[in-house]
Amino acid sequence: MAITAIEYSIFSALRQQQVLPPAPRVLELGEANWYGDVPLQQLVQDIRLYVSDEPARNRLLSQIQHLADTQTRYWLFDLAKIFYTVFLNYSSITAIDLHGTPAALRYDLNYPVHLDTRFDMVLNLGTAEHIFNVFQFFKTVHDLTAPGGLMVHGMPFTGWYDHGFYNFQPTFYWDLALQNRYTILALIYAQLSPFSLTQLHTREQISKMVTEGQIAPNALLYAVFRKGDEEQDFLPPMQGYYAGILSETCRQAWHKLR
Repeated sequence: MAITAIEYSIFSALRQQQVLPPAPRVLELGEANWYGDVPLQQLVQDIRLYVSDEPARNRLLSQIQHLADTQTRYWLFDLAKIFYTVFLNYSSITAIDLHGTPAALRYDLNYPVHLDTRFDMVLNLGTAEHIFNVFQFFKTVHDLTAPGGLMVHGMPFTGWYDHGFYNFQPTFYWDLALQNRYTILALIYAQLSPFSLTQLHTREQISKMVTEGQIAPNALLYAVFRKGDEEQDFLPPMQGYYAGILSETCRQAWHKLR
């Protein structure tokens, strides 16, 4: 629920690759704030780089300066909105958060959420691990994403002692996407210290990284899924090992990496 150097790098890359929907309706599951490990000067530079409309550009630069000078109660949340403006150019943004700003919708994500609209982007940047009812959480993501829309997940993989209820293994992302016919636009291994991002193309790749001791004590995984154009109900995945779809390499890793 924070915009760290990881989120900054990932959204910057997605923008450069032109995979983001134009002027999306955005839903945050967990209202993001600005973490602070990216210098504000970097955001200022990117505003000058990406925001071509001069009045809009000057307005954003003025807002950043005002927020930095005043540091009011919700200024870090406001900085995150500026970040989203620059990289997502959203037409609307809605947040669900029991502990966010006054603008956030107060829904308990353990239970179904019914809204009047669906969204072109649904963001789960560190919220799912705090929700006990993960089936309902990912069903909510599915149900509130418009056909063809993007789902962005970022959750702990290893470590993160007592950070939340759960860490999520790589197989979760592969199996969730397969069962629900999501297109995987990106699956990324991430760590903050030392900072590192690795694009994962296959299950075998992450197995090799684990075998070779390349996994940090506090690692994360990020996924960008595109929902299919044809509507279908959300389906819980079966783990790839038990579904019998793993390669021999991954099957062996399942037995040995314990």
